[in-house]
Parts: sequence; structure tokens; C-alpha cells
Amino acid sequence: PAMKVYSFNKLLLLSSALVENAVGFFFPTFSPRFDDRRMMMSADIKMQQPSSVVSSISTRRQWYQQCSVAVAGVAMTTFPRSAAAERLVEYQGENNGGASKSRRADNSNVVFVQDHYYIFGTAPPFIPPGDMSYPEKMPFVPSKQRIETLVKYRPRVQRGIDLLASLQGEIAAGNYKSILGGEAPEYSIRPFGLLAAGFLGSETTVNNELYLARWYINEIFLDINDIKTAPSKDAALASHANAIKAVNSLLGMLNRSITSKVGDPFVLVGVGSVIQTDDN
Repeated sequence: PAMKVYSFNKLLLLSSALVENAVGFFFPTFSPRFDDRRMMMSADIKMQQPSSVVSSISTRRQWYQQCSVAVAGVAMTTFPRSAAAERLVEYQGENNGGASKSRRADNSNVVFVQDHYYIFGTAPPFIPPGDMSYPEKMPFVPSKQRIETLVKYRPRVQRGIDLLASLQGEIAAGNYKSILGGEAPEYSIRPFGLLAAGFLGSETTVNNELYLARWYINEIFLDINDIKTAPSKDAALASHANAIKAVNSLLGMLNRSITSKVGDPFVLVGVGSVIQTDDN
């Protein structure tokens, strides 16, 4: 699908807002590219008070310099890496019609910013229960790390799974507006991420499988908030169904790395059975 290209004037207005407020977009502070541009912006923003026509012109030039730096910072750090620097990718759920439409284009309203969408600019498909064709393979992680991670985070993650499943009853009763928001610790969104990191990554690397897992976790978070703000019971039920698809996709991925040596696989929500593989 074609990406939407914003005009220079719109980018200029965007940069002006960033210079004045430094709010409205989430800057991943862990990005070295952002650190470089933050230093550049800090140096450029130190403007002197104009005292003559010459200083006024100088100030105007400095302002345009700040705008240029801000635009570069936004394009290179906020939006998906797959997009060209001058293009801003809008989230449309290209490969998944069930993806939450409340996700912001700059990925600023999710828990784990660096996910599949941040990297590729698209929404991956949900994984049907028992399907091991996507992703093609799971990264190798020592069994000791997987065992320790499962022991540490499984109880909290399971509580989050159980709470998510129970929301269907709240929706059926018409109480969906009063459920806890996605940021509530009871849903264990962050423990989900730590569990995925322990199974799919390492302290020094982040791979595509972990980006994918983070996307599913972010979808759970967004869908919970979509339920809470849904305009109708049917809309709330649709968001809950998508959240279940997301959590089952994640659990299906993790179960492929939970061998008999590591522990018992997770039971998928509404499925009741799992497929377990034997590897390392």
C-alpha cells in the first residue's frame, strides 16, 4: 500500500510544535540517533534576544534550523525504520484487519515501542492455534534461561491471562465501561514482555521474533483500552475477540520453546489444548 506523504508546510508546523513544547510524540530515548539530535536541538535552541534587524534575521534563521533538526529527529526516531526519512507511515493494519485501530502512527501509545510495527510498518497476522508455520522458526535460547524465565514470570502472566479471559463476562453484563484499563498491573502486560524477552532474546540482541511477540502484547494492551472505550457491546466483544487472538498468538509462540525439559506449556484461551515441540 502507498504511504502518505506529508507536505513540507505540514512538517514545518509539526517541527514548530516540537520546538515549543517537545510533546505530542514519543521519542524512544534509548535511540542513539535521538540522543545525537537532542544534543543538536539543545545547542540550536539557545537563541539570543533580537535587538536589531540583523539579530532578528539571525533569530529567524536559527528558528528554521531548529525546525530542520526537529523534522529530522521525528523522521529518524519516531516512525518505523522501514519508512523513508521524508515519509510518515500511517498505521492501517495492512496485513491484519483485526489489528487495533487505536494504535497511533508514531507508536506512542503502546507499552513496547520497538515492536513489529515499529520495525516493518505493518500489522502481522494472528497465529491460529496449533499453527507452527509462522514464524518459520524460533530463536535458540539456552534451556536454563527459559526455565528461569518461566518460573519467574509465569504466575503473573497467568493471572493476566485469566483476567483477560474474564472480561467477556463483564462485556456480556454490560459492564465493559468500568473494567480496568490496559495499564493496570493486574493484566501483567510488562511481565508478558519480560517473559517473551527471556524466551526469544538475550541481553544484547533483539530479533524479529521478539519484535513480533511485542506486537501481540501491545495489541492486548490496546484491545483492553478499546473494550473500555467501545461505543457498543458488539464493538467491545469484537475488541475482546482480537485480544484473545493476540494472547493466543503469543502463547503459541512461547509454547514452541517450552519443551518437556523447560516446563508445562500454556493453555490457550478458549482452546483447551496446546501443541508442544521438543528441541533443546
